[in-house]
Amino acid sequence: MIYLYIILACLWILIILILIHYTKVIKNRDNQKKINLRSIQVLKESNFEITKMLYINDYATFTQDKIYKKLIIVDERNKRIGFINYDNGSLIMTDFNEILNFEIYENGCLSTFGMGVGCGIFLAETSGMCREMRLIIRLKRYDISQITYEIINKTLLNYAVNKSSSKYKQCISTMQEALSFLEVIKNENLTKNEIKNVKNEKNVKK
Repeated sequence: MIYLYIILACLWILIILILIHYTKVIKNRDNQKKINLRSIQVLKESNFEITKMLYINDYATFTQDKIYKKLIIVDERNKRIGFINYDNGSLIMTDFNEILNFEIYENGCLSTFGMGVGCGIFLAETSGMCREMRLIIRLKRYDISQITYEIINKTLLNYAVNKSSSKYKQCISTMQEALSFLEVIKNENLTKNEIKNVKNEKNVKK
């Protein structure tokens, strides 16, 4: 009989942990929505012209409407981009030419380092488990050198997400559009720097 009580107690503890976890998930995604709406409003009130919004699925929002998802906001005409620090709710506006590179870390290991969309994580095996995944954008700035987007983290009981699951695949598919855009900006910056270096070399020779 005592074993039955132990099993029931364990079940109750598990149920409580699940309820606590999903309460936190709902709170986090509602908070993301508030941050997104506030960030969009701030940009609209500034000289930032919103021409594109990149929505990235994460662990908490992959089944939700776009406004709940993590955002990268773009002003293509003025070559500006807005990133959001979801840990403190701050909006970081920066120029295209200040983007140095981007990296994806999965389970603590580097999966992609400023590569094309056909490289890195998109050619990775779809088997196995993912406990955490983050996108890091490196900036050429002294005040803010990097911005981190947590894609998969704080999973239930720290249990990893299966890479064959729709949750994982949806996180990857939406991140692909963001990485494609960042890759275009990075290559454009490299091209401009190469042209600048060539001009400098010619001036030195003169």
